[in-house]
Amino acid sequence: MADARGYRLRLGDLLAEDSFRLDLLSGGPDAVSRDVKGAHAVEVEAPARWLGPGWIMLTTGVRLRGNASAQRELVPQLANGGASALGFGVGFGFKRVPPALVEAARAHDFPVFSVPYETPFREIIHFVESSLTNGEELLFRRLTALQRYLVDALRTPQPERSMVERLARFLDASVVLMSAHGEREVVAGKLPAAGLLEGICAEPPGLLELDADGWHAVATPVVTRSDRPARWLVLASPRLGFVDKLAKPAAEATAPLLAAMARLGDVVREQELAVKAALLKEALEPVEAHDPLPLAARAAAFGIDFSRPARLVVVRRHARRAETVEPLDIGRVRRVLVAELEHAHVPHLAYERDRSMTALVQCDDTVLVAALSAVADALPEAAIGIGRPVGAIADAHHSLHDAELAADRGGLADGRRIVRFEDFDLGTFMVSEIPPERLGPKVDEILSVLRANPALYEALGAYFAHDLDIASTAEALHMHRNSLRYRLARAEHVLGRSLKQPSTIAAVYLALVAEAGEAGDGVRMSKTAQ
Repeated sequence: MADARGYRLRLGDLLAEDSFRLDLLSGGPDAVSRDVKGAHAVEVEAPARWLGPGWIMLTTGVRLRGNASAQRELVPQLANGGASALGFGVGFGFKRVPPALVEAARAHDFPVFSVPYETPFREIIHFVESSLTNGEELLFRRLTALQRYLVDALRTPQPERSMVERLARFLDASVVLMSAHGEREVVAGKLPAAGLLEGICAEPPGLLELDADGWHAVATPVVTRSDRPARWLVLASPRLGFVDKLAKPAAEATAPLLAAMARLGDVVREQELAVKAALLKEALEPVEAHDPLPLAARAAAFGIDFSRPARLVVVRRHARRAETVEPLDIGRVRRVLVAELEHAHVPHLAYERDRSMTALVQCDDTVLVAALSAVADALPEAAIGIGRPVGAIADAHHSLHDAELAADRGGLADGRRIVRFEDFDLGTFMVSEIPPERLGPKVDEILSVLRANPALYEALGAYFAHDLDIASTAEALHMHRNSLRYRLARAEHVLGRSLKQPSTIAAVYLALVAEAGEAGDGVRMSKTAQ
């Protein structure tokens, strides 16, 4: 029933009165939303004629004792007469509500609740009458009942979704939780008109009341962190008078609960990311430093069970564009990489390493490349390398070496920012197959004499990075071609071999590739690509 000011009493308000200790036995999820217009104790036959639509019948079942047929027939009589619910007093004629009556009520989705012996019917009738005549008390009671109803959602497996759905049932309305950009995250009830939701997103955060396309709505921001845009909680209905005194405080009461759940979820998420990072860091240490079996079991708990091959991925600063883009924000790289992998449902472990992001992933190559392409689109300053597939966590360090080389190759190849192990040329493949401790002395033998002269080292590196082309190399180094030729001649003299000999070209190229992989952050090779 609604008074002149628009107040309504719902069955849920009565059931939420703790002192009555009422127990709802049937009626389905919508039972609490039923309007209550009155309550009356009836113990005679044909009780529906003594009740109006929306009224609650209270009975001790005196005339129903020993008559299962009459017990079953009572429910459809009340349902057809428009009654709101049946309150059955126990402890007088019956120890419990008759099973035949409860069975019939459940078949008709009709609300039946038990009333303990200690709760007089007159107290229930008084509560209903006073609530209907005192709007402020009703509002307070309904908000209190709503808060208890919503807090109870924390016990469910999906508390955020459950909270939104309960709010929709309680208000008999549509409820939408959406991002600041209008992406629907949780929807309960019929989706409101698109124009209404678009209008909300166009407004600055704050408590809003809007009407659009035949819908009436209240919206309030859900703020979780100052560095994130607020989400919107929208309560909407095409029903006239929906935006009464309850809708706004209901929205304001729900938003902090949703925000608190989101912040708690952030804490749990950060803890999980930290555990994953520590696990991957340990797994990438030398094999003799750990027992791979416990690590494999821990990785399997996060979905990486090596039932199919896994790979290492490295995301680091784009070497060729190091001077033309913003410095790599590792925190942002982490957020983007993890978000895209989660969006693609890719099991992964990830952690920050050597000014780059390293991740162990297990999925089909097509899924992985699609996810990493989205990362590349979001991070134009980054290059991405994908290592070889491995079948055990003990072999992860091999894939890591490949991924680092691939990231450096991607950083140096024009128009190519994602490089897979399978894309390696012969030289890079050879470098990936030789352990760094064996390759290092040969690299030093070739490049050590050049490192003593940075100008020669830079010229030679750029020359190879630009496919041995004098014109493009000179342009990249901002110098005259003859000056470049002079530096290259000096480099030949220092090396003691001609840069026209295939063996020299191959040796220097392999040495530069190997050193780039050892550098780990692309700093050395980035100079050759300016």
